[in-house]
Amino acid sequence: MLINTHGLRTRKASDSDTPSEEVRATIFLRRSIMAYLLLQQPVPLHPPPSLCSSVLRHPIHRQPPLCPSSVLSSSSPSFQPNRVMVRWTPPRAGYFKLNFDGSVYRDGSGRASIGGAIRGPDGRVVLAFAETTEHSTVGVVEARALIRGLRLALACSVKRLVVEGDDLVLVQLLRGEETQTRIPAAMRDEILGLLGRFAGSEVRHIYREGNQVAHVLCRQAYEYPGVWAGGLVSPAVKEKVDEDRRGVAHERLRKRQASQLG
Repeated sequence: MLINTHGLRTRKASDSDTPSEEVRATIFLRRSIMAYLLLQQPVPLHPPPSLCSSVLRHPIHRQPPLCPSSVLSSSSPSFQPNRVMVRWTPPRAGYFKLNFDGSVYRDGSGRASIGGAIRGPDGRVVLAFAETTEHSTVGVVEARALIRGLRLALACSVKRLVVEGDDLVLVQLLRGEETQTRIPAAMRDEILGLLGRFAGSEVRHIYREGNQVAHVLCRQAYEYPGVWAGGLVSPAVKEKVDEDRRGVAHERLRKRQASQLG
């Protein structure tokens, strides 16, 4: 027992007052866990004063860990590249595919034309057509091309048909996905009536880059009009048919929406 300068009794430190190795290890472990929970990274248990003052001047703002919902939420628009590759695909076994297109010339000539091709699962042309038509709106001319193709398909005794065009408004109307229309109700009813005469039918949209056979047929109507059976088509059309059969992809520049530009 010792007496200090203030007259208070103090006990002399002994070896028993020194923490054991087990106690020191426990303290070290607890401090390490606390440091990890607070900062999510190991830190020195006794950092130098310079580090402490730096932390006080620049507080740490922790970011929450990434999780699937924060990477892409259900309300966020899906990522879409600026460029997409488009290719024509043949119909599945037991089906034929009709690709159609309509063109309205905006050169003041008052011209308009329709074109289309019916192909089998092997990609070969069964029947193709290219004809001029009365000048009208794009929606009406596209619908005329579809009606002409459906009638020719029925004349060829096609039972199951996939219909494919690049007029998105018309495709959505026929699929019941949109009520907005650019064609008269009578024309819409005629198309639906023709589709109902097939044992099976599907209506699909395709970008113009994948509808090139019908597009070329439509464009050549004023030079090479007619209806052809088999592969008796012009060299320009045959070239596009061969590209489709080889699965050639065409690049399309995707238009950016106004909301994305802002």
